Amino acid sequence: MKNIILISLSISALTLSGCSSNSPKRQGGMPTEVFVTHIKPDASKIFNYSLIKKMPNQGQGQMGKGRGKGGGMHGGGGGGMKGGGKPNMSQMKDKMQEKAHKKLNQKLAQTGYCREGYMELESYFERGLVTIKGECNESATTEDIKTFPNSED
Repeated sequence: MKNIILISLSISALTLSGCSSNSPKRQGGMPTEVFVTHIKPDASKIFNYSLIKKMPNQGQGQMGKGRGKGGGMHGGGGGGMKGGGKPNMSQMKDKMQEKAHKKLNQKLAQTGYCREGYMELESYFERGLVTIKGECNESATTEDIKTFPNSED
């Protein structure tokens, strides 16, 4: 049930970002970050991190979905959007994944949520969206429970 709540929050954030303006400035603008934490009764600390970027309207197909570390579509040379100055979707996806992991690590350092690192439980990559679900290596302390209260269950 808790996982459904975390996923629902991420999808809601994506939906809200989709309602934003389609102005050219916004299409290449800064990505939106969503960081949701949840401390389970057994003191395990879970998080869901999403990086959402408004993509240009042309070629709006999905880039691939994956579960687990490095999920998504791999292999298959050829095809794709090459030449003519159009971006290669595989390269854009890789760049977005790399940026998401970097920004997630910055967010975790900034908030102090996972002080001893984390395990990536699953990840989801789609055009303009990267979601990473993880569990901290350490258990929650009393201070963590105060600092990171759970939303209504």
